[in-house]
Parts: sequence; structure tokens; C-alpha cells
Amino acid sequence: MDVPLFVPVRKTGCADALRVFRTPDGARTAVAFTSPVRLALVLGADQPWIRLCEPALRALLRDIGVPGIVIDPQAASSQPAPHAAA
Repeated sequence: MDVPLFVPVRKTGCADALRVFRTPDGARTAVAFTSPVRLALVLGADQPWIRLCEPALRALLRDIGVPGIVIDPQAASSQPAPHAAA
């Protein structure tokens, strides 16, 4: 049986859209949490979410070209990581 994951979304009119984040090196990724409490601790109690199993989340991510999932991150950012000057 697949473990449910709690995935942050953005409300867009009548639909929900997955929130995409950035890793510290700037790569696009999704985040998912093992409980709504963990999600609220990182993203705030007002953050909307949906519940998905991992295979369903991976299928959605594949459609939008996002390769990874970070489960239960301690901090998350939806802003691009700054690039170091060469």
C-alpha cells in the first residue's frame, strides 16, 4: 500500500497546481510531506495541500519535466537560488 504524501499546491481559480521549488543548487523539484503537521511547520498553516501517493505525484511531475521529490524538507523556497558570480 502506498503511503499518502501531503503536497503543497497553489489555488488557481477552480483548479489546484503543484508548487514547484528549487534545491539549493537551483534545480527544480517538488516537495512532499508525510503529515499535514510537517507541511504546516515548514510552509505555514495557510498553505493549501492535496494528498497523493508517490506514484501519482511522480506521474504529475513527469508531465511538467520536474525530476525529483524532496520528502519532509526542513526548509523550502519557491524562489530561484542565487547564482555565484564567475
